[in-house]
Parts: sequence; C-alpha cells; structure tokens
Amino acid sequence: MKRSISGLAKLLLGLSIFAGGNLAVEAGRIGGPISSIETIPAFQSVHFDIPFIDGEPAIVSVSGNGYPLLDLSLFDADGHVVRGVGSWDRKTAMMNVYRAGVLRVEIRNRGSMARRVVVTTN
Repeated sequence: MKRSISGLAKLLLGLSIFAGGNLAVEAGRIGGPISSIETIPAFQSVHFDIPFIDGEPAIVSVSGNGYPLLDLSLFDADGHVVRGVGSWDRKTAMMNVYRAGVLRVEIRNRGSMARRVVVTTN
C-alpha cells in the first residue's frame, strides 16, 4: 500500500511538471519580471524607469519592512498616474499599457527613518 501511494505521488508530480513545463509566461516588462531590494531615505522618494510592452498590464508591487508610510505611483509618458493600493507597507499599482514604452515608478517614504523595500514587476 505504501509503495503504491509513493508511486502515485511520483506520477502526479511528473505529470504536473510535464504539463506546467511547457507553459509560456507572459510578462509585461520588456526583459521579463524583476525583483530588487532598495533603500529609500527618510522623507524622500526614489524612482525607476522601467520599459513595458504594449498589450500587457504593467504591475508593480512594493513590500516594505513593516512601517506603513510608503506611497507607490506609476506614471506613463502621456501623464496618466496610478497610485498603489494596499495596506500598511504593501502596495500594488497596475496600468494597462496601450503603447510600448517606459513607465516611471516612484516610491515615496513619508516616514522619519530610511526604509528597505522589495520592488517587483511582472
């Protein structure tokens, strides 16, 4: 009995790897998803210019170190702005990209201490 359960588990694992291994991952960022750890000084902001392809949503998330005073904004070349939503120090901003180009990501630290954050894109 134990041997048949082990064999079944191996078979299911193999099938899931085979089925999932051929799936293509679509990413909005040119070059694929990224993740970066950044330090934002007190009462300041940092920005990044990130290229995105058209037809895919641009999704940017920021995760801080537990303090709630972080703001996330996403800007396109036409002046559209999306503010990050979420709670405490976890914010996500999403924008539909109708024309390939560079989007500006701004993370603002409204706190009195420097904050380390993880920034991720799709």
